[in-house]
Amino acid sequence: MSDEMRGPVLYRDDEVTHELRAIVAPPADPGYWDALERRILARLDQAQEEGRWWAFSERTYRLGMIAAALVLIVAGSVWLRQRAVETRMAYESVIEVPGADQPVFARRNPLDERPATMRAVRGH
Repeated sequence: MSDEMRGPVLYRDDEVTHELRAIVAPPADPGYWDALERRILARLDQAQEEGRWWAFSERTYRLGMIAAALVLIVAGSVWLRQRAVETRMAYESVIEVPGADQPVFARRNPLDERPATMRAVRGH
């Protein structure tokens, strides 16, 4: 195995480790956690006085429902359109349609009359 496949060589650096531990160490003051808890609870009490802090407002809920309905309508219409195009293309690839000389959105190469007849008779 080559050195390139092993990755970089790692060296222990005690000075950097000591500095990083000092940065991420919890506060030394024992009253810090009590003060933090009091601040959090005070903010929750303040938010609760203004209304429910854990739920969406009625306006936000309505907007979300309207957006979801619009997404479903657009997705459904795109799916139905795609299905109609695929059905029409499958139909036109087997059976000759009157007026087929007019341009169509997407047309496959027309089949010869004999293979089209055989496919119609065999069912595939």
